Amino acid sequence: MDTAALSGLLLVLGVALATPGPNALTAFAHAGMYGVRSNVSLITGMAIGIFAIEFSVGLLIGALQDNALALTVLHWVGMLFLGAMVVGMSRVQPSTLVSQHTEAMLGLKAGVAMQFMNGKEWAFVVIIMTQFVEPMGGGVTGVLTIIAVTLGVCIPAMVAWTFIGQRLNDVFLHPTRGPAVMRTCAALLGLLWIAFLLQGPPSPA
Repeated sequence: MDTAALSGLLLVLGVALATPGPNALTAFAHAGMYGVRSNVSLITGMAIGIFAIEFSVGLLIGALQDNALALTVLHWVGMLFLGAMVVGMSRVQPSTLVSQHTEAMLGLKAGVAMQFMNGKEWAFVVIIMTQFVEPMGGGVTGVLTIIAVTLGVCIPAMVAWTFIGQRLNDVFLHPTRGPAVMRTCAALLGLLWIAFLLQGPPSPA
């Protein structure tokens, strides 16, 4: 395994998890409304959804490793998604995200379905798969390695959001502090976008 690639992957995941999106906000809002234990099935569903998206996208990208044009197109699709998230996050009122999906108790199916509707999820999955599949072993091995690292980081992060995020509820609901937090997160995503822009699309295997 390429240790530099692993470090890069962990850095990307760290930025992704430090900038609260639908998963994180739903996790702590749901726990606040229905209790910490209610998030067990929700987070399990999130993990299943993440696995499904990463495995399918990873296999697609793995099959296209010799196609420079396809890799370039997928890279820029991910960049467009990520750029849209930067703009959207800088404008969003987080209280609307906190209340979204929490009108009724959510379970396994909701956790899975959320991943397929999560633009931030798709942006990061496409980018990390195009950038890291080959350095992490290539083919199915590379895909499964990325998935293992992702779930190993994301599941504890969602658990942390479940317990710690409740204390931040007032911040996100505040009419001025909430948007300020999201603008700061958007700036972090923007820096990551610039880093990927400078790095450019991956070279074919």
